[in-house]
Amino acid sequence: MMKLHGVPLSPFVRKVVVALGLKGLEYEHINVMPASDDAEFRKLSPLGKIPAFEDGDLGVSDSSVICEYLEEQYPAVSLRPTSPVAKARARWYEEYADTKLVELCGAGIFFEVMLKPMMLQQETDHEKVQNTINNLLPPQLDYLESQLPEQDFLFGDKLGIADISIVCPFINADYADYRVDGAKWPKVASFIDRVKAEPVFAKQLEVEAKIMASMKPS
Repeated sequence: MMKLHGVPLSPFVRKVVVALGLKGLEYEHINVMPASDDAEFRKLSPLGKIPAFEDGDLGVSDSSVICEYLEEQYPAVSLRPTSPVAKARARWYEEYADTKLVELCGAGIFFEVMLKPMMLQQETDHEKVQNTINNLLPPQLDYLESQLPEQDFLFGDKLGIADISIVCPFINADYADYRVDGAKWPKVASFIDRVKAEPVFAKQLEVEAKIMASMKPS
């Protein structure tokens, strides 16, 4: 059976979990933190990044690499568009989300508000958080507002990797009580809601809700 190594709250792990779910593939989820020194994990992910993935003789890390493998190895349910132009656009959105959006929503908001005080016993850098929200994130939301459709998803009426990748970082920001202002960025806000409502995505969020509840002090 396939094995996925990582923690569910990671936007990169979430992306692969949803992809596996949409493709109807069974797998074992092994919880492991990024930078873990577990020897077996390091064989799969020498950089210590999550997720790591196993399928038979294959052992690989990086969410985009994993999703590309799943697309080629298990093509019955496709999560990418078909034309070369659309494929290139989809890969760009995935890369954009995995770099810029994760940087801002993850490191700039979620890490500061949630992980630093809860796991590292460090104080939140509130100035960094406010700078992210007020100055760094709005230009990216403007860009997304110009790119996202008013209905359905980026490449039609079926959820794909590009859609998943864009929304995953915003889930982490949501956990830190940041939500996109629908009055300023209506297409972004409604797009996030549509993706979150898809059954496979919603099922994963139910799993994560239990984890978040366990993290918060009683």
